[in-house]
Amino acid sequence: MNLNVDNLISKAKKMARNDNNGGAMSLASELVEQYPNEVRVWSLRAYLHGRNRNYADAVADLTRAIELKALEPDLSFDKGVLIAVDLYFNRGADRFALGDDQSAIDDFTKGLDLCDHYKSDDYRETLHFWRAEGLLRLRKKREALSDLAHVSADFSFWTYKLRTKADLLADCDKLAD
Repeated sequence: MNLNVDNLISKAKKMARNDNNGGAMSLASELVEQYPNEVRVWSLRAYLHGRNRNYADAVADLTRAIELKALEPDLSFDKGVLIAVDLYFNRGADRFALGDDQSAIDDFTKGLDLCDHYKSDDYRETLHFWRAEGLLRLRKKREALSDLAHVSADFSFWTYKLRTKADLLADCDKLAD
């Protein structure tokens, strides 16, 4: 990706952080039109849709980014982040927000598979946590407990609110075996 696109992505992110969501979205949409085969511009726009709680559009943009990522197998890392894992994690989180729990679980599972493939633990604990949260919504206690076995005792993350491993374990206790 060229330096100009990198700078424009940074500019859009800065605009969003400064609560100029409309300007950031406008810039991201321009980037998608100008660079329709660039994974990072689709990911940027998906991020902005998510900030605006427009999860269906975020999922659509992340799906396009995932499709493009599949065409670029050498595109593995960006500043130490596994791009493919990040895309599946984000799409899973957006699907979770939409209440599409099984699809979210499928994305978290794909992210875990990619962690294995790339021999990376960067997202592993977070993916297990989120997948356990989705499994709980489907009332799959045994599977959720299996995922939580891979999560440290003090782990917490925002899903639909700030949740801890203890919260998820307590929810498991409420479910029948």
